[in-house]
Amino acid sequence: MQLMSGQPTTECGRTPIEGVTYPAFKSDEPIYGAVTFAMSLFDPQAGLRYNFALDRSAGTDYDRLYFDVNRDGDLTNDPFLGRADGTSDGMQNRSGDILFENIQIEMDYGPGQGTFTQTVMPRLRGMGETTYMFFAAPTARKGKIMLGSREVELVLGQAHTIAGRYDTPMTGTFLNGTTESLPLAGYWRSVKGTFYRLSATPAGDKVTVAPYAGPFGVLETGAGGRDMAAPTLEFGWVYSRDALIDVDECPHKDGKLSLPVGDYRPFRMAVRYDQRRIGLGVDTAQLGKPDATPISFFITIREDTPFVLDFSAKPEVVFKSPTGGQRVKTGQTLKVEAMLCDLANGMMISALEDTTKKTGSANLPSGREMDMFESVAPTIKITNASGKTVAEGPMPFG
Repeated sequence: MQLMSGQPTTECGRTPIEGVTYPAFKSDEPIYGAVTFAMSLFDPQAGLRYNFALDRSAGTDYDRLYFDVNRDGDLTNDPFLGRADGTSDGMQNRSGDILFENIQIEMDYGPGQGTFTQTVMPRLRGMGETTYMFFAAPTARKGKIMLGSREVELVLGQAHTIAGRYDTPMTGTFLNGTTESLPLAGYWRSVKGTFYRLSATPAGDKVTVAPYAGPFGVLETGAGGRDMAAPTLEFGWVYSRDALIDVDECPHKDGKLSLPVGDYRPFRMAVRYDQRRIGLGVDTAQLGKPDATPISFFITIREDTPFVLDFSAKPEVVFKSPTGGQRVKTGQTLKVEAMLCDLANGMMISALEDTTKKTGSANLPSGREMDMFESVAPTIKITNASGKTVAEGPMPFG
């Protein structure tokens, strides 16, 4: 369960982070990293970034964790944390994991919001040549709520991101007896055609469940000026500033669906265009970065005017690696990663499938069965300045 495994970070490697001051390490192979707490799908620029480093003071195992608790970019004025004794209760540990002493973090959300003190349990895990750090909040809130006419057990936890508080739409909400792909407080649950919203107090000691009784508007699709039939939405989720909705749970009629009035954008979506199914999604790697591109909630659902989603923007190639200005030495391996993006709407093409080649089926969270198709990956060719091909091969979407 993600509640027990903790929040992972992918910013963990052998390269120091620019602008951070590090202590004198005992080992010549320290690990550098950063983690962003309180990040949000609903606001990609939100988040509290903490730098850290790991060192081996003796032997082959990492036994010192330097964590920038005060977020001043200087790890020399923070005492190191040693390895923790034994195993942690409730966390998902496995052989080879290294647990460190708990961290006490004060998260200040500014005037009117207050400061929240959060205990964090750090854990180092190696997977082949890749190293990951996981950070878990050791406490959660457990109680019962009424969802429609049914009483269910609810666990609130900081599984997706550690925020110190429980009143954000990113708070993990795990309902007993249900399997949800998006167990977030911001996710609206549908019971017998009625959407229910969950909200918690900052301390997580009270949860309110409220049915949505507001107006609905219409979302439909268009061909975007192309000489072809309009695409169809096969499945997916849209989200607003504080709500995440499964379109499969919205009323459908004649290719149109009804959504609660508001401003949305796609989170994950599958669109059928003739003999192709195209996956669209959010680039979650940008979450928690102050310089992340501001997102637009461009799907404006109004009670009196249908919104037509036509995907008319021209896709563009965006390179994740190499970065601009990056230099590679002779003999060094260059990793190339690129995405095909709809930059105007802040989405990436996450999949392209051939609907004439079915490979199986799977069940959506709503219970509806979904066909699976063969993936179509473009072939990428890399040439040098003289035009000679130096590398060639498929590059999957996503």
